[in-house]
Amino acid sequence: MNENMRPDDEDALRGELRALRSSTPFPVLFGGSVADGRMLLSGFAGTRSRVLRGLAIDARCGLGGRAIAEQRPEVAPDYFASSHITHDYDVQVAGEGIESLLAVPVVVRGVTRAAIYGGLRARRPIGDVMAGTVLRSATRLAREIEIRDEVDRRVQLIERADAEPVARSTSESERITESYLLLRELAAQVADASVAERLRAVERTLRSLAAVEDVDPSITLSPREFDVLSHVALGCRNAEIAERLSLSVETVKTYMRNLMAKLEVSSRQQAVFEARRRGLLP
Repeated sequence: MNENMRPDDEDALRGELRALRSSTPFPVLFGGSVADGRMLLSGFAGTRSRVLRGLAIDARCGLGGRAIAEQRPEVAPDYFASSHITHDYDVQVAGEGIESLLAVPVVVRGVTRAAIYGGLRARRPIGDVMAGTVLRSATRLAREIEIRDEVDRRVQLIERADAEPVARSTSESERITESYLLLRELAAQVADASVAERLRAVERTLRSLAAVEDVDPSITLSPREFDVLSHVALGCRNAEIAERLSLSVETVKTYMRNLMAKLEVSSRQQAVFEARRRGLLP
């Protein structure tokens, strides 16, 4: 995929750390992305020195390495006395004055992609309430990375598309339709405005790939009618369409009645067939 399409995931991590600074009792927060079993610390909030910056954490080494490898939060209320972790990074932890530490992995589809730490400059227990905010932050970050991964995967349809128009089978058209509808849903969910705009740009490109040249000009579907009919073409029921488009089931039914009247048909299947015949659907 074009590397310019995907924003730097480190920015999303740093954004979460900034948000945590005002919503968690941890005075020290840091984290990094994981690649090839190693995490490089790249995001920091509340640190007093540069001792942690650029530190590479190997899987199973230290508290964070254990969290990465086992894909679960790890806690050391008395870090230097802990017997269940290695102490490869004691010098750096001590240099920042941390005595109690929490490490939470960011797991996406079964793969650890990052980790977030919360540190205290005193030996004290780290309970569920204190850890909860960091856990929720890790969950948000995992969702953000998952959405970005989905953009990468879906945009492959564009990169593989030939420059010359080609005849597509119904199944290929349905996959493209499913892709741009999903991208619209993801754009509505993602918090990062730049990512949302890129999602919408990819959606528009996919729509142009699916566009049909010979469109009947006598019938015009509203954007919502088009969305509803596109989902019907994918086999979605009214309840599923309503959930995907954040509409009520009755509103979906109203859109269906309106577009069926425009197409002069009496069933959902006929509506899809007629819309495709008139070039309104790919």
